[in-house]
Amino acid sequence: MRSLPYLRLLLLLALLASFTGLIVWLIQSFLDLYYATRYHPILGGLLIGVLVLLLLVFLAAAIYYLFLFRQPAPSRREITQPLALPETALEKRKAAQQNLAQLEAQLAQIQDEVARAALAERSALLAQQLAQPQLKVVVFGTGSAGKTSLVNALLGRRAGAVGATLGTTQAVACYDWNLPGIPQPVQILDCPGILEIGPAGVMREQEAQAQAQAADLLLVVVDGDLRQSEVDPLRRLIALGKRALLILNKADRYTSEERQILLQRLRERVYPLIPPQDVLMAAAAPAPVRVGSQTWRPEPDVAAVRDRVQAVLYAEGGSLALDNALLQSQQLGEEAKRILQAQLRRQAEEVIDRFQWIVTGVVFANPIPAVDLLAIAAINAQMVVELGSLYGCKMDLQQGRELALSLAKTLAGLGLVEGAIQLTTGILATVAEVSVVGFLATAPIQAASAGYLTRIAGKSFIEYFQHNQSWGEGGMQAVVKAQVQNTQKSGWLKEFVREASRRIFRNGMANPRDP
Repeated sequence: MRSLPYLRLLLLLALLASFTGLIVWLIQSFLDLYYATRYHPILGGLLIGVLVLLLLVFLAAAIYYLFLFRQPAPSRREITQPLALPETALEKRKAAQQNLAQLEAQLAQIQDEVARAALAERSALLAQQLAQPQLKVVVFGTGSAGKTSLVNALLGRRAGAVGATLGTTQAVACYDWNLPGIPQPVQILDCPGILEIGPAGVMREQEAQAQAQAADLLLVVVDGDLRQSEVDPLRRLIALGKRALLILNKADRYTSEERQILLQRLRERVYPLIPPQDVLMAAAAPAPVRVGSQTWRPEPDVAAVRDRVQAVLYAEGGSLALDNALLQSQQLGEEAKRILQAQLRRQAEEVIDRFQWIVTGVVFANPIPAVDLLAIAAINAQMVVELGSLYGCKMDLQQGRELALSLAKTLAGLGLVEGAIQLTTGILATVAEVSVVGFLATAPIQAASAGYLTRIAGKSFIEYFQHNQSWGEGGMQAVVKAQVQNTQKSGWLKEFVREASRRIFRNGMANPRDP
């Protein structure tokens, strides 16, 4: 495949040479005609004009095709048409239902009972939400922005505790909110604050993020100018397709001029994530005002927020609920897929563990002066077949042997065989407390090296099968090198050699395949 650009270059050079020859011939022919008609000025001028026109056409064609040649060939990803996203309400509902049906099939394959039960419960709740939708509004922001005060003001009653202490809201609180024009009560959720310090603060922020991702409408509450640490989570939520209103709370702390400046700055900061009409001001718990000897507490000013929320839910509520259901169904499917992939990897690791000890035992029982790659490849062929079966790729023993032999040649070509022997020699000599010189030609080194190489091969084949029987852009060598680096970093080889030496030496040279 790498020779293709050179062939194209040679072809281009050949075409340019032919083109140059034709141009020279054409110019010479026109010159001959011009000399033959030099006593006829009109005819000679016409010939010169035609020649210039043809040269310009040829020059334009040459530039055009040279430009095409320099363009990279489109990849398969560029050729592949993007998947059509559902647009109508019916299409969104069907897509969400199909995702839930696929999730049911995935759940049947999950062995972890706790994970399976948790996903099943969330799937049932989402199915119920599809059948009987109830809009969910999530109040999101830092712990000091006055989220609970805003919820209390919107509900018209003291629903949650408020305080000056950062992080007053320790857990998610959910309330029913009746809005004119909305058939069912809207769920409004007061979430813990984000950007709080300490392990408990991190856990509360994770819960707030999870609730925000499940919201139909977000009320992002701030009490001043936005910090970058507040913009980043907002950007991530908007990227998921979330509809959001930005609320500048505690507006009573600013003068009229300051409020307008701050409001304009906020609108500029969040545009185009949030349109200007969705950036609003509120005073959910205005500070007391002292008049003479008396203290007067102004009424909360949240009418603009309440009216905007009502207008958005009335006009877009159905679409927002379906968008959210579709997103939740996709996320559930992705989570189930991650669990299945981890499950498959654990099963594949068990296969590799079994075969690495089989190879170690066989090589130890039949000592050879160097690792016999053909013999190891013959044993590893069965490992390849079993790994392929786990990942849904059916292959016979001959196909497995070809893959194992190909990877064995790659190991040899990269010098990993000699490297494995050297590494094993040093570690095994240290662990067994024997002389390296007297140990160089012994079977334990060959056996441990063979087990190590089998593990590298197995881990490489996991990557191959996980990527739909593809080695990726870097090819087999890149995958093998990555597995070698990961194995060395993890310190696995030292533990493996230690265990091998225990089975070999401390069990009186027993079969290392035995536990």
